[in-house]
Amino acid sequence: MGEKEDRFRIIIVGGSVAGLTLAHCLWRNKIDFIILEANGEIAPQAGASIGILPNGARILDQLGLFDDVLDAVEPLRHSSFWAGSGSHIMSSDAPKIMAERHGYPINFLDRRTLLEILSSNLNGCHGKLFLTKRVTQMEHFKTHVVAHCQDGSTYQGDLIVGADGIRSVVRQQMWNYMISQGLSKEVESEGTGQYPITLAARNTQFAAEFSLSPLQITVTKFPKAMTSEYDCVFGISPETTGLIPGHTHRTFGKDYSFLTISSKNGRVYWFFFTKLDRRYGSHEIPRFEKQDIDKHVAPFLHKPLSGTVSFKKVYERALVKTHLALEEASYKHWHKGRFVCIGDSIHKMTPNAGQGGNSAIESAATLSNHLSNLLQQKSCPEAEDINNCLQSWQKSHRPRATKISNSANELTRLEAGATFKDSILGLYLLPYLQSFLIDKFSAQIVGAARLDCVGLPERSLHATMPYKDETKAIHQSDLSKRSLLCIPLLGCFGAARAVMAPLISKVRPFMVPFFVGGSWTSGTGETVDLRGPIYRIPFMDKLFKPLIFCFLPSITGTDPVSCIQMRSFITDLGPVFGIWMLESYRNCHSPSVSLLHWHLGSHLLYPGVPPCSTGESLIWGHEIAAQHTISLLLALLGGLYLPIYLNFTSATVESRRFWNAVWQPFPVIVPTIARVIRLLSNPVSKAQNSADSAKSRMNPSKINMFWIRAAYIGFAAISGFTWIHSICSAPANSSLLSIFWPGLDGHLRPVASFMDGIARFLQYDQIFAMGSGFVWLALRLHELGQSGATFSWLKVAGSFIGATAALGPGAAFSLGWGWKEEFIHKMASL
Repeated sequence: MGEKEDRFRIIIVGGSVAGLTLAHCLWRNKIDFIILEANGEIAPQAGASIGILPNGARILDQLGLFDDVLDAVEPLRHSSFWAGSGSHIMSSDAPKIMAERHGYPINFLDRRTLLEILSSNLNGCHGKLFLTKRVTQMEHFKTHVVAHCQDGSTYQGDLIVGADGIRSVVRQQMWNYMISQGLSKEVESEGTGQYPITLAARNTQFAAEFSLSPLQITVTKFPKAMTSEYDCVFGISPETTGLIPGHTHRTFGKDYSFLTISSKNGRVYWFFFTKLDRRYGSHEIPRFEKQDIDKHVAPFLHKPLSGTVSFKKVYERALVKTHLALEEASYKHWHKGRFVCIGDSIHKMTPNAGQGGNSAIESAATLSNHLSNLLQQKSCPEAEDINNCLQSWQKSHRPRATKISNSANELTRLEAGATFKDSILGLYLLPYLQSFLIDKFSAQIVGAARLDCVGLPERSLHATMPYKDETKAIHQSDLSKRSLLCIPLLGCFGAARAVMAPLISKVRPFMVPFFVGGSWTSGTGETVDLRGPIYRIPFMDKLFKPLIFCFLPSITGTDPVSCIQMRSFITDLGPVFGIWMLESYRNCHSPSVSLLHWHLGSHLLYPGVPPCSTGESLIWGHEIAAQHTISLLLALLGGLYLPIYLNFTSATVESRRFWNAVWQPFPVIVPTIARVIRLLSNPVSKAQNSADSAKSRMNPSKINMFWIRAAYIGFAAISGFTWIHSICSAPANSSLLSIFWPGLDGHLRPVASFMDGIARFLQYDQIFAMGSGFVWLALRLHELGQSGATFSWLKVAGSFIGATAALGPGAAFSLGWGWKEEFIHKMASL
């Protein structure tokens, strides 16, 4: 039994979710393996349940196992959130949204059931799964590794994988091997440094914990990477009145929380989390006796799981229940030599987010991908080859696993109100953060790993938010390439600064006499007092008064040519600003406050120069929720377009100056109005959804796209009409060039007067603003091409030139962006 076949063999220690998934992945990659499971049965009933999220479901679907999972569950559709007092915090269709975005519903089932699905489908691997094989010792050789079992049997392989949980024997043996190789400091880096343990004092406990004989203990410090701050009583109960299959409930308390899921046939999975009296290191994490569970939960039995169901109602009918401390661990060393660990043995997280099992599935799939690549290059890899392969695997996958672990652990603290901030967020601000949290969760899902040797399942291809493998994307080289793509936009900004700053310095001397005199007279003879405040806020008056004064010749008609140019230009700012705001609302961008800051800064320094960003992949997270688009359109009408209209049509010069003052801070006013509209409309939307859910939820992608079309067509219509009206109303002795083009030497020619300098400045402003907007749009189209779209750049350029000549740059920009959105929508629908 100690010998193996000539081909590369993996010894998997542990018939866990991670271990069995790895077996399936290796089998698909035609890599030999055996599984050594300590228990006498592969799927004992321990009361544990497991959530299958889209990132794990896609891999199971690749393995042909997801349909079996679906047969055993009732997919989640609805979530409710409650305070410990019993008050309702909010309801959410987040599970349904996640299913639509990622192609797979969120499912909960017995962990035992999933293990049965995984093991029973290894029917083509007879003789690969061994039960009652408790591994007690491992020998590491230069060419192979040997596993010794408690029953005296031995197994030889090329690599041994620890899928044996948080108290991993393989991880312990890996540390021992590292010490034997002179890497004591590396091992100690994951030790507390506070509890030096002698073999005589602690070897019995240590041996029992890791199923080793006392003579095998070589580590003298316990790992600090594993701690515990929370515990959990979890169990399974039969159908309970008041809990609807497919619904989940979360209760937020102070230092405790509940998670309740009702699945197929009303089977209830419940979790009761409490905060321990302190944070425990790995050597002292408490163990709980079964007979003490009732005493532990007694003070919380009256607490609500939902509006009508108390904890007592499900607890007293529990079919099985268990009390465990919740370990948290993120180890730095995932492998050494021919030892490697996956799943909970290297990244253990709290279960609130349901990502533990899914992360284990991902780590199994990614490991098999790397091993497959290695064996395709070398059928008999040497130790150095194996080490390089495992190092590459850890480097690519550890950042994602760590990010998910940290997020899960943070969620536990949020739900238990660990800090004042957590309490405020959980109990009061959660309804307003709902979209942000859903987007954050989606951002985790779309970065999911996949099995490279199997094609993508049909379900995943119809997701509205397609996946991108984080382990293969966004490395330093990619970031460098993306940074290079920003250079054209930075060039636009630099050119604007180089041309417009000297022009401003030439205009400034012509402005000083007006401010010294305290007045300015328009072409109609009306005099404007320049000394009094406008906003009655010193900061805003100091910032905006000079800008408002610069607009007076245009908005009052004192300079007719400049008036026509300015009317078209500031109208065209609507599409540029509106589209950038819509981009910030994308599912993949979450609330992008930095975008607003860029807009504000660019508007104040060099108005109209859009921010420099190439963003995320266009196809991933392309959806913009209809509520965001509607609220922005209403805000733009009231906060941007109405003041622009009144800038040029009000009866008096003073009133026109007033409306220009209202228009100036639109980068702040418009998002604020949009946010207020969304907050006010939220209760109305909930009532409408409740009254007519079938209609309102029938096809959110189509609804979202309807309003996107309304946006870009509306932008184009307003800008195009303004352009045509401006051209038709131009003086007979003027031309398009004289209105909109200052000439190549316009910034070098002497400034003859205040109006002459301002006219040229505003012409350059429009050129750089719309020019940089077109450059940004070209970069987005470049990304569209990288995402798989095919189109003719010559036709695109010709269409833009034609649309600009006929309808103006603002309309051309809107229609160009709209065409891109239609292309993305079509690609995402394939």
